[in-house]
Amino acid sequence: MKTDALSPSHSRDVARRTHRGRKAFVMCSPKNGRVEIRLESRLEQSVAQALELDPRVRSYRTQPFTLELSSGRLLPERPKHREGAQTFYTPDFVVDVNGLEVVVEVKPEALVERHREWFAHLKGHFLALGQRFVVISETDLPAPYRRNLQLILPFVTQAHSHLTGWAAPLSVRAPEQLRGPVNHVLAGLTPANYYLGAGLLLGVLRFDLCEHWLEHMDFMVEPAFGSLGVFEVLRYE
Repeated sequence: MKTDALSPSHSRDVARRTHRGRKAFVMCSPKNGRVEIRLESRLEQSVAQALELDPRVRSYRTQPFTLELSSGRLLPERPKHREGAQTFYTPDFVVDVNGLEVVVEVKPEALVERHREWFAHLKGHFLALGQRFVVISETDLPAPYRRNLQLILPFVTQAHSHLTGWAAPLSVRAPEQLRGPVNHVLAGLTPANYYLGAGLLLGVLRFDLCEHWLEHMDFMVEPAFGSLGVFEVLRYE
């Protein structure tokens, strides 16, 4: 992993805040050049993992800038002191989604309704700047999907050079041979979960990652025909 000096700049460094009352999270981001990504909560970590695997996402940054609402200016750093009635907002992520810049706020569902007017206010500000603004909660990432992300992302980083080889025996099969119970489709291929992971990541196989737990290996699979749509779970509208 690259050192802090080579990592993206942050408007607010959540991993080094003091007196926060809870731990911060740091993960390695293959999509951003294997730099450190610093996160404020387990939910933010799950969102970052989803961004890593979403084929629509080109790159993303955490705590990327601060918006000063009265002037509408984007500041590279959050000022230490307010002047007058200044109000500042620092988003959790800014994401490049196929060339579209999307500002992302991550909040537990219990707080989304409470802050709905505030989020609508922010959305107007970012629209004026030519950016989309979305709020993501745990309801946007079902529990099976969050667990599957925890398993798949380390597999990507540790076994990247082997994926093509593991997917090869599946790639030459007819579509009807890739449809059915996962253990039947992968019969004779061991470890079966390695071949499944490679098939998912290279668009050979698919199953509903939001419904089924990968580690149980008890679900139906089907041919993906080159699509990575199983990882397109987050909505950016």
